[in-house]
Amino acid sequence: MRRRKLIYGTGTLISIVSTLGIIIALNYLMFRTDIRYDVTEGKFHTASTQTIRVLNNVKDTIEIIGFFKDTGVDRSGFQDLSKEYSRRNDNINVKIVNPDKEPAIAKKYGVNEYGSVIVSRGDKVVKLRLTDPITGGILNNSEEEITNSILKLTRESEKTLYILTGNGQRDMGNSVDAEGLGLLRKTIIDEGYNVKEFLILRGEELPRENSILLVAAPTKAFSLNEIQYIKSYLDQGGRAVFMIEPRSGKEIASILKGYGFELSDDVIIDPSSKLEGGGDIAPIVSDYPYHEITEDFRFATIFPYSRSVDVVNGVYKSEVLANTSEYSWSETDLELFDEGVAQKEGSDKPGPLGVAAIGESGNNSRIAVFGSADFVSNVFLEFSGNRDFFLNTLNWVSGDENLISIRPKTFNTGNLAITAKQVNLIFIFTVVVIPAVILFSGLAIWWKRRVL
Repeated sequence: MRRRKLIYGTGTLISIVSTLGIIIALNYLMFRTDIRYDVTEGKFHTASTQTIRVLNNVKDTIEIIGFFKDTGVDRSGFQDLSKEYSRRNDNINVKIVNPDKEPAIAKKYGVNEYGSVIVSRGDKVVKLRLTDPITGGILNNSEEEITNSILKLTRESEKTLYILTGNGQRDMGNSVDAEGLGLLRKTIIDEGYNVKEFLILRGEELPRENSILLVAAPTKAFSLNEIQYIKSYLDQGGRAVFMIEPRSGKEIASILKGYGFELSDDVIIDPSSKLEGGGDIAPIVSDYPYHEITEDFRFATIFPYSRSVDVVNGVYKSEVLANTSEYSWSETDLELFDEGVAQKEGSDKPGPLGVAAIGESGNNSRIAVFGSADFVSNVFLEFSGNRDFFLNTLNWVSGDENLISIRPKTFNTGNLAITAKQVNLIFIFTVVVIPAVILFSGLAIWWKRRVL
């Protein structure tokens, strides 16, 4: 009996030690290599494709210094996040400093708050504040903040987005109203662009290098001088993004037709979008013809109040970038539309219909055309893939194809709502039933072996 127990005991011990050894070896292997498995919804603990692409372009040393107490949720959160950066590029040096113990370093960078993070490249420094005062951890957009800082520090040339004004365009300084484009402006700045307003009638000259012209939903007519200026800018290799809504921008639509874009005088109707949370005049888009802008792009976008955009023969080599569903149609009876009625008739062009198109010419000029401006308004910018779709297009227009990517995710915590009865059931099952089953099973096995 003792020999049998010794054999069983030894075998059990060997199994336990072997299992622990395998687990330890696997954990060590994953720690020392790039092997990880992220089981969180949305892959929150995995670097976004934008972060990876930015890090792949880092050739010089980047210092990331986090100023935290020795213990704290924000410190551990920053430590986990910053490891992703140092693991993927040896030029990223991460250091965590307690400002109370190393005041000289804190004074050097003017840090006087816990949770401050310094990202530096040589003499260039970006200062961030990543601690969330509500949760005590780091901010949900901490990865985006750090990645954007590295992007700003490593960008060889500054690019400026010039917002055309003077023709009733959308307000890009308004971050409150639903139709404002203030959040878009902030997003573009976070992407590493300078943003300035530009008024043609003032006699200003738009730089041809490192500049992009943005025409955002004009509502007033353009003068002949403005039209000639825009044409001259494009003909000389200029780059531009146009967002032209239905029933507006006739002069711009006329200009763009010569470059290979046709903006129809219509409104896109898509009843099928109701089933996916959209509406008749807010098509949900998931059809993206292949292009480097849409490569690996697997998100739906929404284009509220959009006109159809098609490509025709012109100066530019142009192509449609996004299409509505086959259930949509081009509504051209706008008088009936104003009365709240939209009926598909034989003369209406059926879907799929383009809502975005891009084109380029031999003189390095690039254009992007959208049939809607609402899709990047304050209320719709964060809808699924809207933000990434616009920024990817903007990066392509500016010539920064290496920045086309899916940007960092924000972490959404899930809340579990349960009743008092369910709480009692969970308590009984976990505290009473399971321990009782284990206890009686153990007693039964012990009694059986004793009888033997």
